[in-house]
Amino acid sequence: MASELAALDPKELVLVLIALVGLVPVLLLHTSRSKLFTGGYLLLCVGALATNVEALVLGDILNLVEHGAGIAASGIVFLLAARSQRAAAAADGE
Repeated sequence: MASELAALDPKELVLVLIALVGLVPVLLLHTSRSKLFTGGYLLLCVGALATNVEALVLGDILNLVEHGAGIAASGIVFLLAARSQRAAAAADGE
């Protein structure tokens, strides 16, 4: 077990810690208008977790999760969130 844990990169562990700490204000400030931004951040957290767990089990599958959910899907969700916010701001006359 110790040798498996040695496979974890300390920088990637710090990434997960920062992502999870950053999740606290994201969830506390969650509103109906920010639900897509919250979803995008959650996908980034999933990608960060998958990065670390892939060193222990299911490397190829979790690598796909990391890049598919953590990078690609979060980028698409953030794009949709930005477009939604822009449309709402234009409708409000801001």
